[in-house]
Amino acid sequence: MEGTIEVYTGEEVDVEHIKALGDGGARFDITAKDGRKWRVDLSRDGDTEIVTSWRDGELADLELPEWAGDVTARLARV
Repeated sequence: MEGTIEVYTGEEVDVEHIKALGDGGARFDITAKDGRKWRVDLSRDGDTEIVTSWRDGELADLELPEWAGDVTARLARV
């Protein structure tokens, strides 16, 4: 799944598949319209790990927002 997803808050986020992982999971970039971006690893079991994150193009230590669970749940089903 790639492209724009509308989450339950009404916000739209962009999702880009980066690569498949050796354990059967995948790496994705999730970008919010407000300039925040997360690179996450999603396991086959649906576990999510933040690889890195940015705010307005600068590295930043960002937590995943509550709506990210909505996005990763959709990605895990694909």
